Amino acid sequence: MKHLVGLFLLGLMLAAHPASAADVIVYTENYGDFNAVDDQGHVVGGAADLVRQVMDESGLEYEIKLVPWNRAYQLATKMDNAFIYAMLRTPQREDHFHWLTPVFETDLYLYGRADETRPIDIATLKTGRLTGACMIGDASCGILLGLGLPKKNLFEVADSHRGEMKVVASGRADVFVAQELHQLEDGRLILDPNFRKLFKLDEAQRFYLAAGKQVTPRFVESVRQAYESLKKSGSLVDVHHQHDVH
Repeated sequence: MKHLVGLFLLGLMLAAHPASAADVIVYTENYGDFNAVDDQGHVVGGAADLVRQVMDESGLEYEIKLVPWNRAYQLATKMDNAFIYAMLRTPQREDHFHWLTPVFETDLYLYGRADETRPIDIATLKTGRLTGACMIGDASCGILLGLGLPKKNLFEVADSHRGEMKVVASGRADVFVAQELHQLEDGRLILDPNFRKLFKLDEAQRFYLAAGKQVTPRFVESVRQAYESLKKSGSLVDVHHQHDVH
């Protein structure tokens, strides 16, 4: 009987923690033309290409999984074998992650609806007459608050960056923070005509492949060494070169 009970408990443990060939799970989200999912469900884009290149060089077995950003963030701060990209490096996050590999750098803008006629600047945000939308757990929430938007005027959405755009498009919020907004037209990337830039943030922002401080040190060091080796050889994928906008 004790033997049967032991087997039963072992079965429960294996069900809760299924075996996987991957040393590391790399979590990411759908992030415009830098990172997306193709018709076969594969994660594609310049950011994915660079991350795969570095992970292949590291020699680690890995799997890339695309999940909602808030879930990716939570997993990346709890699991000992989870990486995450593309993570914006901010002062608030600095001490909580290992910043392994720069993935891309991009300008960020404050956006409003295309038909927005009110003058909007940092002083206007601080008055409390405007509302802003951001995705839960995303750095853009902190950016809006840092620009002076009152906390009570922040509309946090749960699903994706498209969610915050929908909130602004519907008139439930006035502004959101994003990179260049692109959409496909006749196979070319064009700027999204539904929104307009209100102003650019002061400096370009850098996004990383990162790991929480709880991640196994061997995994962290393997990826760091892989990145340095590729950088030294001059063979790193150029993410920015793959995303010309017309």
